[in-house]
Amino acid sequence: MCGIAGFISLDGRRDPAWLDALGRTMTEAMAHRGEGACAPYVSSCGTVMLCATRLAVRDRTAAGDQPMTDPGGRVVLVHNGEVYGSRSPAPPLWPRRTTCDTEFVLQQICREPDPGNALRPLSGMFALAWHDTSTGRVVLARDHFGVKPLVYAFTHGGLLFASEAGVLLRTGLVAPEADPEEYVLRSWIRMDAADDRTWLRGVKSLQPAEYLVVDPPRTRTHRYWRPEPDDVPVGPEEIRAAFDRAVAERSVSDVPRAAVLSGGVDSSAIVAGLTAAGLPIDAYVLRYQDGIGGSGDDVAHAAEVADRLGVPLTVCDLDRHAAADLVPILPTRLMRPLLHGAELAMHQLYRTIAGDGNVVVYSGHGADELWGYQDGRYFPVVDPAAPTHVHGRHYLTHRLHPDERPVWARLVSWLAHELDVDMTAVATQVWERTMAEYRSLGTPDPLKRGRYHLMRRFLVYVNDMVDATSSTFTLEDRPVFQDVTLAELAFRCPEYLKDTGEPGSHKELLKTALADLLPDSVRRRRKQGFPTPTDPGYVRRLTELADGLGAPFGLPPLPAGLRAELGVGEWMFLASTSAWLDHLAELRTDPRSHGEQFRSPVALADSGQRGRP
Repeated sequence: MCGIAGFISLDGRRDPAWLDALGRTMTEAMAHRGEGACAPYVSSCGTVMLCATRLAVRDRTAAGDQPMTDPGGRVVLVHNGEVYGSRSPAPPLWPRRTTCDTEFVLQQICREPDPGNALRPLSGMFALAWHDTSTGRVVLARDHFGVKPLVYAFTHGGLLFASEAGVLLRTGLVAPEADPEEYVLRSWIRMDAADDRTWLRGVKSLQPAEYLVVDPPRTRTHRYWRPEPDDVPVGPEEIRAAFDRAVAERSVSDVPRAAVLSGGVDSSAIVAGLTAAGLPIDAYVLRYQDGIGGSGDDVAHAAEVADRLGVPLTVCDLDRHAAADLVPILPTRLMRPLLHGAELAMHQLYRTIAGDGNVVVYSGHGADELWGYQDGRYFPVVDPAAPTHVHGRHYLTHRLHPDERPVWARLVSWLAHELDVDMTAVATQVWERTMAEYRSLGTPDPLKRGRYHLMRRFLVYVNDMVDATSSTFTLEDRPVFQDVTLAELAFRCPEYLKDTGEPGSHKELLKTALADLLPDSVRRRRKQGFPTPTDPGYVRRLTELADGLGAPFGLPPLPAGLRAELGVGEWMFLASTSAWLDHLAELRTDPRSHGEQFRSPVALADSGQRGRP
């Protein structure tokens, strides 16, 4: 885990002191993402600034500090994440000065003039930015699955980017504003990353497996990888070999390790694989007060796995009061409202893990989206038993949410009406934007297209949530199943082999491949997601919190009939929305975020050019 940020001028030279000051401000804003930072890189041409904060996981010496430059001084790189190697290894271009992965990535970039060819074979999770001083080109890139985030905005005659939206806002160059229409759209689709837009006006997110090339004044985006769909049977032994390689690659660390162990198939297999390799590992599981929401079941299964493997297990308790107290806090890190109870659970887990001195965390997210999801019931387009009509445009845009979550649908429709947002336009965008990836995969198979949608949309939402909560505590989360080789096997494999459609058969092929790593009770266990408290006391606490914060956007009170229908999810969403909007308002009035020193014409290019607003 690191943080990267920078600015690329699109209209000429800037004052180097201005760029340096901007870099130091952005570095300070992302200090929680690493242990230390060096001075920003400012190009001699006065058009590029790159900065980073580093969490040293491999080679903790100063030799691995960033920004990092090749021996000839041609390419300057900043790097967030962890790259374990390349699927197309080549001899090093120069004798390695470090054992850290940043230098490995730098060699790959220097070797390949085409960014796509450099990025495609990389195995790992990353967000990158590099400046080629010989051509003036800057490239921003994000890993195959979007494990590591990278957001950007066109502002002040240039492109501003960072690992977190909050870093952009802290400069004062990007207005902390919510777009009501985007708010309604993202609230409507819930738990899904719609596309390259974000909850903030003017802030965009680079998409998974994409890179953005900046050849001032031009910018253009390219996709460098997508899995090839096929229907060639994949055997358990092939899956197991790929899993073992993924675990081995991710096992390298010079800092203490931990793992999230929910007692499910994915986390249990990862802990077993790491233990079999002789690596010391501490395991953690979350339990809500009184074991509500199924969290007690998680603890029982996690304890069985930990006892079998001889692994220490820590139970992280979260009562209803602590959970409610997190509701107004987490939106300031996520830069969005809370949509799912997982945000609370992850925050509590990572806080406990970091408090015990761990730095690297292993987790299993990504396996469900690729190998089977909750007996096929999570999303109709990946349900083998679902009738064909649910794959149609009308159902996905008009019926899916009202049918599955009617109270949520009524709440968002009321918000849209009060915000003067056209829900018909929103429904159209659900299909055109949110489902674009579902339609883009080159196969008529709706199940494989559904898997691709989940990987490119829902999994990105999960990854962003994991990054925001783990980076709060300066942790590096390594999701083992988000491995390119494993993903390509999943898209090559016929869907019927993954899930027979029988109760409890989700991920059956994956379970077979990992059978010797799993107790029988874990193999037979029904899939369940992260729990959330549902007891009346928690609902009352959230209701009081939402009432105290006031209606979002200064809207009138909820109609009595709708208010009486709301449950935990709706009240959590309303309270966190108001807290998020209050935070944006505070940023607008915070002197540290005014950024006047960065907007001043005096600080601009000595050529006399002014940045565009």
